[in-house]
Amino acid sequence: MGYEILLYIPNLIAVDGIAARALKQTSAFGAWFDVLIDLISRGALWCFLSKWGYFMMMIEWLTFVCTHARGPGWKIPKEDFPAICKMVMANGFKTPIGTYTITGIFVLPLWLYGMTSGFLSDNFGLDLTIQYVVMVILCGGRVLGLITELFYIKEHVKGLLMEDSLKPSKG
Repeated sequence: MGYEILLYIPNLIAVDGIAARALKQTSAFGAWFDVLIDLISRGALWCFLSKWGYFMMMIEWLTFVCTHARGPGWKIPKEDFPAICKMVMANGFKTPIGTYTITGIFVLPLWLYGMTSGFLSDNFGLDLTIQYVVMVILCGGRVLGLITELFYIKEHVKGLLMEDSLKPSKG
């Protein structure tokens, strides 16, 4: 088992967030830092799995920058967001489609690692067909995440360009 998995497993089971809430040690910085640690560990796992992992890591980091530029209310979709983004983000992602999306984002890289390393076959005796079916289901959630991420990136860039166009020209 590689170091990527050792970095990733505590984030998958949300040990840090559970401990912080149980000890009443939550803060804006802690929430931000939790996302940062998630991105580092998931990025390492994605990059270990494939060269495409760098693309996934880049999208997730760009999304982090774009969402957090909106401030603490970034999880609240605006009225003009596309319906799919509003459904994914409704109630802080705590809906069936939001949960499906977050599961795809967090579990897919771990599942792919389990498939490629033989861990799922060797330790759980999972038939390859079952592994691929679960992979496809998780990919669906990840695609919903990607749609939402790309929308946020597009909106952020659009806002920056709008801001630039409103500045008086020098000359």
